[in-house]
Amino acid sequence: MRKHYILIFVLTVLLISCKSKSRVVTSKSPSSKPKTYTTKKPINSSIPKSNTEKPNSNSTNSVSTSKKADKIVSKALSFKGTRYKYGGTSKSGMDCSGLMFTSFKSVNIHLPRTSIAQSNFGKNIKTKNIQKGDLLFFKTGRKNQINHVGLVISVKGRDVKFIHSSSSRGVMISSLKEGYWSNAYTKAKRVLTDFKETVNTKPTVIANSNGLKHKVQKGDTLYSIARKHNTSVNAIMKRNNLSSTNLKLGTVLIIPNK
Repeated sequence: MRKHYILIFVLTVLLISCKSKSRVVTSKSPSSKPKTYTTKKPINSSIPKSNTEKPNSNSTNSVSTSKKADKIVSKALSFKGTRYKYGGTSKSGMDCSGLMFTSFKSVNIHLPRTSIAQSNFGKNIKTKNIQKGDLLFFKTGRKNQINHVGLVISVKGRDVKFIHSSSSRGVMISSLKEGYWSNAYTKAKRVLTDFKETVNTKPTVIANSNGLKHKVQKGDTLYSIARKHNTSVNAIMKRNNLSSTNLKLGTVLIIPNK
């Protein structure tokens, strides 16, 4: 009897352990699958945009003064050795103011035609501040008035070298340290601006019912304005009641009828 109970107990234990090892398989419904989500990357607002703006047509162009001075000096040096000729402006003969007139014309700057008139053009410069491209004026006659002009080609310390057209030797290079020129030296003038010359691209000629008007810009002279409008300096001065050839920037001149 006791053996009978033991056998039943063993069979019961075995039966329970077999059920616990059986594999339970469950099927998941399609809806039970985990959902996946995709997210768009945020747009980085800090990324710089490409610059597609068009330049302003009325912007100003900056021109290097040093390059202009080099060109003016180079033009003047090309006449070295040319004989002196009163009123001359070419290699067949050149006077002092003619040399300045022709040299500055190479960069589209129109100077007056005489040395005394050129001495009233530009701004005064102290001798210690003289630089390449400046004009030097001298009094070599008995009338104690400016009658000679030279162009500075180099400055090394106190040695200022200039090119000019001498009545005795033609176009040559001299130094301000030389006794004759040092004693005759009167003043220096600067036609070119200190560092950069701003050229305004806005129109300078204004048309109205009374004819043409010209607004004075940097680099303008009465001579260049008269030439541009095919008239004379005297006619412009008379029409605008001008007492001198000096012009102020922004002044509006009336151009006389042809």
